[in-house]
Amino acid sequence: MKTTALKPLTETKYLATENAWRYRAIMRYFYACDLKYKHWLNKDEVYVALMENEAFKEYTIELCQQDLDALCRWGNLTAVQDTTKVSSYQQFVNKQYRYQMSEYAIEIERMTVRLENIFIEGGSLEPTLLERIKQQLKEMASMLEATDKEIGGWWSQLINDFQRLNQTYQDYIRDWNSAKAEELMKTNSFILYKEKLIDYLRRFIQVLQNETYGIQLVLKSVSEEDKLLMYKRVADYELDIPRIDMEELDRSFIEGNIQGKYESLEHFFLGSFALSSEVEVILSMTNEIIRRITRYAASILELNSQYSNRKEEYLTISRNFLDMETIQEAHLFSAKVFGVNHYKHFISEAVRETESIFSSILEERPIEIIIAPKIRTYREKMKKTAIRDNHQVKANMREKILKERHEEISLLMTYLTSGKVEFELLDQVPEKVRRTLMKWLVKGIQEKGDQVVTEHGHHYRLMNPNEKRRCKVKCEDGVLEMPAYVLVFEE
Repeated sequence: MKTTALKPLTETKYLATENAWRYRAIMRYFYACDLKYKHWLNKDEVYVALMENEAFKEYTIELCQQDLDALCRWGNLTAVQDTTKVSSYQQFVNKQYRYQMSEYAIEIERMTVRLENIFIEGGSLEPTLLERIKQQLKEMASMLEATDKEIGGWWSQLINDFQRLNQTYQDYIRDWNSAKAEELMKTNSFILYKEKLIDYLRRFIQVLQNETYGIQLVLKSVSEEDKLLMYKRVADYELDIPRIDMEELDRSFIEGNIQGKYESLEHFFLGSFALSSEVEVILSMTNEIIRRITRYAASILELNSQYSNRKEEYLTISRNFLDMETIQEAHLFSAKVFGVNHYKHFISEAVRETESIFSSILEERPIEIIIAPKIRTYREKMKKTAIRDNHQVKANMREKILKERHEEISLLMTYLTSGKVEFELLDQVPEKVRRTLMKWLVKGIQEKGDQVVTEHGHHYRLMNPNEKRRCKVKCEDGVLEMPAYVLVFEE
């Protein structure tokens, strides 16, 4: 027997000690956040979450800190000082911590959830799980006509494979987001492991993308009638299984449980209108792990090569210079090794004839640019121009505008002969008249029936500002549908 089997498990102390209800609430909140890939929490986040429960009315932030310290002593939580928001020495001295669940705590919470009749099962990471899920979903149509025993076995295998897939990727991604993984990535030995890990993750992404597309097509093709029939058939199978507590079983509860599991499967691969699918989350987090691995590896290589000896490289370049026969060859080689000694950059807003990035500057046409001298006494020459007499042009324009206004007023007066404008009786209204009438109507609506004055001095009011009856006014530029308003003008 292993000695580890004889040691007490202090990690389970919070389940049956004094104030266990507080510790269990804290650990359950950590576990719920861990399933959502939020692995690190601070004291304030935990306190705010607990205060949403009526049982924590008299709970204080000091008690929350004491409970977190106790869970850290028992090995349920791992504390790391949070220096991301430290802006002063005093804040650094008054240490603020971030907390993460330990591996033992995660397994314990899984056990408690399983004891509460929520079945969660973990397993190894196998690409065949996705292939089996796709094949099982394709068999749904044929299973609806099979016996209760066959559809029951099919449903159990489908849900078991889905739960294994769900639990496995959560464990795998959480491991690479842990503090232990961060420390591993900073070591030199990680360089040898990097390529193998990246290749494994990329192959996993490729399999996930290929199989997910087929699963999504199958899920989208299942009708609502087939889903309801499947829930009923599986519930019949569950009810036929002899149990000690048969009297406590309820068909609606069993069908609701089956429907919830199937909807979880749909959400995993399809997502919803407001939330992305779990597959997209997996792809995003796996790509982030690859980027972090590459970034750490690059920093390690850069640190190792910072103090490397380049003596041999310098000696090779010196021998190449020594073997050259002419100074021209040495100049050309020097330009390749050290670059051009004297060069200038010119910036202009000239328009190129081509946008090709492969076009050489030698292929471009020359551009002439006038450069002004940069001296204080330089002033551009002012061109002398005569002042033109626009008196006649202005007079003609004024006469034209007055004529147009007079014609507009004359035209509007034809609509005011009866002392009122009834939009319901208007026919073939010109565009200019329509715009003026609409402007008057807006003013009347804003004044809510009070007297209004037009730009020509006429007084009027809107008689029916709350009119609900509608009419259609034919205009030159279309048909206007509006309430049948009436504008009444004073003499």
